[in-house]
Amino acid sequence: MNQPTSDAPADLLADIQAQLMTDDERAAYHAQIKQDAYMRWLAFYYLGRREHSAQELRDKLLAKGCDAVRVEALLVEFAAEGYQSDTRMTAALIAAGVRKGHGRTRIWHDIKRHGLTTLHSARDIDDWMSKHAEFFAANDNATISPTDGQDDTPPTAADTAASDAAKSDAANVDWLTLAVETRVKKFGASVPTTPKEKARQLRFLQYRGFDTSVCFDALQHDLDSLAAR
Repeated sequence: MNQPTSDAPADLLADIQAQLMTDDERAAYHAQIKQDAYMRWLAFYYLGRREHSAQELRDKLLAKGCDAVRVEALLVEFAAEGYQSDTRMTAALIAAGVRKGHGRTRIWHDIKRHGLTTLHSARDIDDWMSKHAEFFAANDNATISPTDGQDDTPPTAADTAASDAAKSDAANVDWLTLAVETRVKKFGASVPTTPKEKARQLRFLQYRGFDTSVCFDALQHDLDSLAAR
C-alpha cells in the first residue's frame, strides 16, 4: 500500500481551496503559478549561461516583469540551495581577472560592476582570497563569460597571461610576478630603458589595474631577474 507523501496534505488543501475559488480567482491563481514557473525558468536560464550576483539576477528578473516579493523569495531559496552564490561569483571574477593579467584595482572594479558587495576595497582582495581558498581550486580553470553584452570581447594573448605563482597556489597571487609576465607578453622580455618606453609600459600596467608600486617594480624586472629574487 502506497504511503502518502509529506506534501499530500498541502496538495489536498490547495485542491480544496482551488475548488472553492470563483472563476476569476481560479484564473488568477493559475496565472500566478505560470508566472512563478516562468520566473524560475528565467533564473535557471541566466545562471546556466554564467554566474550571476544576486543583484544582477534580481535586476534581470524584475526587468522581465517578475513580482518583486516573489523575486526576493526566489533569491533566498537559490542562495540556500547553492544555485546562486555571491561568494562563488566573487571568486570566479578574481580568478578570471588573474588569468587575464589584471591587477587588484581592475578586478575590484569588475566585482563592483557585477553588483557584488563581498569586498569593500581592492586592498581586501588578498585577505578575502585567503579566507575563501576552497573556491579558487574550483575556479582555477573556470571562466566568467558575460553573455549579456558586457565585456564579451574574446581575450587576447596578453589577456590570458597567468602567473606561475597563481597556478601553484590559486588563492595566493604574487602580483609582481603577474605584472611582469603580463608586461612581457605585451612588450617582450627586455626591460624598458628609455623614458618613452618606460612611460608607455607604465601606462599599460596601470590600465591593467596593478598597484602603482607594483607597476614601477615590474619595469625593473625581466623573467630571469624575477626568478632570481
